Amino acid sequence: MRRVAIAWALAAAGLWVTGTAAAWLPRGWLPDPALLAVVVLGMRVGDAWGVLGAWSIGWTEDLLCGGPLGQYALLGLLGWGITRLAAQRVDLERPLLLAPFVFALCGAEALALAAFGSAPPLGAETLAIGLPHATANALGAIVALAVYDALCERAGGSGETARGSLRLDAGTGIR
Repeated sequence: MRRVAIAWALAAAGLWVTGTAAAWLPRGWLPDPALLAVVVLGMRVGDAWGVLGAWSIGWTEDLLCGGPLGQYALLGLLGWGITRLAAQRVDLERPLLLAPFVFALCGAEALALAAFGSAPPLGAETLAIGLPHATANALGAIVALAVYDALCERAGGSGETARGSLRLDAGTGIR
């Protein structure tokens, strides 16, 4: 429960900071703290608390962004599940694997938002905003994981959980 609360607090503080900084930085150059927190939860919390945490982070983003309620909660759950699957197949602890994974996940989230009708249609302008945003998320994921682990360690327990707590696929992966 403590690990989920730390991830939620990081996401909420990050959403506030990026919302404040958005007035001074070009559009697309800020990471999505909720997505990063969901990825960290997918890597570290593999039980029902992880599902609840991913949903609550997505719901918080829904409430703060002012769009249709539930879409970010659903995307948070999907992102958590995809991260759980990927973490079982590939060693996402390595920054060279984590960054491209988050870049691709950010692109998938943008496609899902476009399918929901909450994002503009794909085009050159969307790519001009989406590519820097995905790059910021890819780099931010490495920092978010380090910050989360440090906060969990400081709070009295390791951020690491038993990797087999929610096994979605028993196949062997690339390690």
